[in-house]
Order: sequence, then C-alpha cells, then structure tokens
Amino acid sequence: MNALSIVVLVLAILVVVLSVIVVVLKVVVGRVRKSSAAKIESQFSPTDIVRADPLANFFGLESKGGAQVRGNGALVLTRTMVWFSRAGGSVPLEIPLAAVREVDAVKTHAGKSVGRRLLWIRFETDRGFDSVAWFVRDVDDWITAIRATRS
Repeated sequence: MNALSIVVLVLAILVVVLSVIVVVLKVVVGRVRKSSAAKIESQFSPTDIVRADPLANFFGLESKGGAQVRGNGALVLTRTMVWFSRAGGSVPLEIPLAAVREVDAVKTHAGKSVGRRLLWIRFETDRGFDSVAWFVRDVDDWITAIRATRS
C-alpha cells in the first residue's frame, strides 16, 4: 500500500466517522426539541406564551459559578415570568418578571462562551442578585420581548 492509498483510506474513514456524528447529533437535537416542545405545551396554554424556544442553551446561574453543566431545554417568556426547564431536568427555573432588573446581550457567562451573543438576565432573589444566560437564536428579539413585557 503506497502513501496515497493510505491518505485516501484515512480520509474515507474520517468522512464516515463525521457522517455518523452528524446523524447522531441530528437525532439527539430532534429528540431534545420534541421533548422540550412537549414540556412547553404541557405547562402553558398558547395564549400565555409571549416567546418560546425549545432548544435554548443554558449557561447556568452566576451564583453557582463555572462548574455547572450547560444544557439545552425549553425557555418560555410569559406575561409574568421567564421559565426554563433543562432537558432531563426535573426542577424548572422560574424568574418572575417583577424580579428582573436588567436584560442584555453578553459574550460570556459563568466562565463559558460559544463565541456568540447570549441572552442575559439579572434578577433579584431573597438572597440578593443573580444572573442567568442562554444561547438563543434571536437574542435581540428576546431582549425586546422581555423589556416590553416587563413594562
């Protein structure tokens, strides 16, 4: 076997492996999307929802530091709260809009980044201030909707 044959074989193996990875990721993302959409549907009536994203990528709470696990899940804005339930998680995060102090876009949160802007919310709790962030597809639309709903 000459060098060219080895290079072609390695490239073929890489193409097959990458193809398998892409297919697996599409299946996993599809399942998360379906599961999150079902959670949204079971928790809220369509008239309660201002915005929703079944694949929001959670960057954690500032108060818990950088050791948190990121994860995708259902993010919902209603007229009274921001609600998030991570895929596979049992206890949703509920932030009353009355507790929200700031909404903005940031590049990093809790020591994590994806090189894109994140939806960031600073809110007040009984223990002081905290913040949370998500990667969502349309950050500016989320910011506008949260600010308008709070008014």
